[in-house]
Amino acid sequence: MKMRMNWKSVPVLILAALVMAAWSNPASAQDKEPANPGGYHGELDFTISWKRYYSYEEWTKIMHDLQTKYSSLADIESIGKSRMGRDQFLLTITAKETGAHGTKTAMWMDGAVHGNEVNGVMCCLYTAWYLLTRYDYDPYVHEMLNTTTFYILPGLNVDANDSYVMWPNTENDPREPYRPEDNDGDGLYDEDQNEDVDGDGELSSMYIEDPTGNLKLSDDGRRFIPVASEFEDVMRFRSLGREGYDNDGDGRINEDDIGGPDPNRNYPYGWNLGAGWPYPMSENETRNAWEFQRTHENIFAAFHYHNTGRLIMTSVPWEVEGAAPAAGRGGGGGPYGQGRGFQAMTPEQRLAQMQEENQYAQFFDRNVAPAYRHDLAVQQQIATMGARIMKNYRPTQAGPPGSGQAQSNSYMSAGQYAYLIELWGTHMDGDQNGDGRVDQEERMLWLDIELTGEGWVVPHRFDHPDLGPIWIGGTMKKHIGRTPPARYIESEAFRNMQFVLYCASQFPKAEVEEIKVTPSTGDLLWVDVTVKNDRTYPTISDRDLEREWVDQDRLSFSSSSSITRVEIPEGSTIIDPNDRRTQGNVVGTEDPEFRLNGQSSRTFRYLVKMSGNNGWVEFTINSFHGGTATKRLNIRSGD
Repeated sequence: MKMRMNWKSVPVLILAALVMAAWSNPASAQDKEPANPGGYHGELDFTISWKRYYSYEEWTKIMHDLQTKYSSLADIESIGKSRMGRDQFLLTITAKETGAHGTKTAMWMDGAVHGNEVNGVMCCLYTAWYLLTRYDYDPYVHEMLNTTTFYILPGLNVDANDSYVMWPNTENDPREPYRPEDNDGDGLYDEDQNEDVDGDGELSSMYIEDPTGNLKLSDDGRRFIPVASEFEDVMRFRSLGREGYDNDGDGRINEDDIGGPDPNRNYPYGWNLGAGWPYPMSENETRNAWEFQRTHENIFAAFHYHNTGRLIMTSVPWEVEGAAPAAGRGGGGGPYGQGRGFQAMTPEQRLAQMQEENQYAQFFDRNVAPAYRHDLAVQQQIATMGARIMKNYRPTQAGPPGSGQAQSNSYMSAGQYAYLIELWGTHMDGDQNGDGRVDQEERMLWLDIELTGEGWVVPHRFDHPDLGPIWIGGTMKKHIGRTPPARYIESEAFRNMQFVLYCASQFPKAEVEEIKVTPSTGDLLWVDVTVKNDRTYPTISDRDLEREWVDQDRLSFSSSSSITRVEIPEGSTIIDPNDRRTQGNVVGTEDPEFRLNGQSSRTFRYLVKMSGNNGWVEFTINSFHGGTATKRLNIRSGD
């Protein structure tokens, strides 16, 4: 039986609900934490539809609105203007009450370096939204923003990004910044571009009927496919290329499209003239982004979003011929193995063994210089977790020189752990026969099942003003191959956001773990202090360490007036004679400087002299990326 609402009571009910909500939802972040994962996490505090792509005006408005609502967590600025005068807006996100953004270890994110790769815009925007809306509800996010800064540039190539969303385009264009270019050498610039001839909002392909053509319509009338033989009695076609007009009257179509250098070949490291012309950082968009990265030394890691292929490309050092074997190799640079007495293994066998314990395990078969082995091991660990979080993404190595790529430049020119994420890509869930590829028949089935037929331009006749009767169609629509259809935008953005936040959670954290005092003789005492970093990343990358771009970690000593340091020769020693693994560094008169590796600890030994019956010692570790930590120990005679 349907119940009838007494509408006269609605205002009272609404008022009561609001009062109860205010009573049960205090402002304190801890009080807003949901009781279980099924609870509310702030998603409706700032609603955004993740089922569509946004124009430049729309996504930059979202950025400004986020900053206005969450002003205690976010700032917005323009880092410069594009060639066409658009601002490149960047969000700086951190809890301001716990310190200025520049004092915290930072993550850099940029999206859509290439104009057509606008799913990168959505991944960056989603990460910003997730951090800001969940801060008061999610302890994980709350702690992260208290200690970490995020610099987020959703759209780098903003002119081409906006064009791709707003106008008919192929899935591949436009990619470059709008630097005019005369591709066909006729003295005109960008005059013969791809154009939407039939006005359907999509750029497809053109075909003309030709008795000698080598193509025909498929049985379902949706594709142009090769004729079976020269004797087949069917209507034949030949391809005319992409939709467009012969605007300059030279008999060719689409031969002078929008020009410009590849922005992901325009960065300084590994730059070459063939790919990144006319000179490094020639484009406003790349120069503005790199100048920000270069001048913010607190940036520890960088994510650069591209498409396509579902790849996690990690920055790793270059290979060195003849170098000593990297971690995991057998002695003498031979096959991989598990030590003396074990059968040698190929890299493939070693990986298979590792994946018996962890199906997501990754193994980088790469010889690097000794100074870069830790970075290689760290990236292998990060890639393993990335494979688990991202599920259908495949980690791979993208070592330098990289031909002016942003990712290689971030690592080699700034010492930042850098990741190039190739978003979306081939619909491998459409691989029906398991051969590792999706052929045309499987692709059409994927469109029919997953997208219920949406996403395909069906061939149709059209009267071209220059070419006469032609056919247009037989291709996927724009947001299918390189950028996900609307229904997949959020799931892609969510997984990528999780990986970014995981990496940030593994930023180094320097701590003073333990201070121990052991009597030596008379009024002399041994003081052993252990410092640790239990995160995956070291306090300094191998690249930073080699180039001396960041000061090393420093351990400083202070004490009460009753305790003084004794000058002794520096060196290494065994702390516990019964355990040779307890090695420490004997500290002389200078404060030790060092690098804490990932998931490691180091012990330092001091000799002190104590007068009287009590006193104290205090140790402080200062780490540029790992932070500062202090611990004090009170000492009493006879303890």
